[in-house]
Amino acid sequence: MLENHQFGEQGFPVAPDTPLEDLQSQARRLRDKAFGGLVTYSPKVFIPLTQLCRDVCHYCTFAQSPRQLESPFLTPEAVLEIARAGEQAGCREALLTLGEKPERRYRVAREWLSERGYASTIEYVVAICELLLAETRLLPHVNAGTLTRGEIVRLRPVMASM
Repeated sequence: MLENHQFGEQGFPVAPDTPLEDLQSQARRLRDKAFGGLVTYSPKVFIPLTQLCRDVCHYCTFAQSPRQLESPFLTPEAVLEIARAGEQAGCREALLTLGEKPERRYRVAREWLSERGYASTIEYVVAICELLLAETRLLPHVNAGTLTRGEIVRLRPVMASM
């Protein structure tokens, strides 16, 4: 039985007590064989669209309560200001970070969105991605937590990683 084995180079089992250094060496050989010395990355500007979240994860240092924030969400103008600074610094992508569906927990988030014509955070995210695509050269990416199939379908046309 192989339940207690890991799989190493060429898919062969590796004993669970294999020293870490040996596993790391094997992983480096496989990586180098497949990719050589190539390392790629795309500089991103971090845009915290909202720090509100419906969840309370005690390990999270990103989410805040409404009383700790000046505004529940960044305005489109603030997003563009951050994005343009990122472009000037050489960024190619915009990473929109946000808590998961904050309008489900916080009235202030629901009201902020509603006053601006948005039914949900995801609807606002789509509009912000469209704005970034229209006004900058940045490719939008979104870290929005769990999404429904419908939300994924709505984000797909405006998110580079989809």
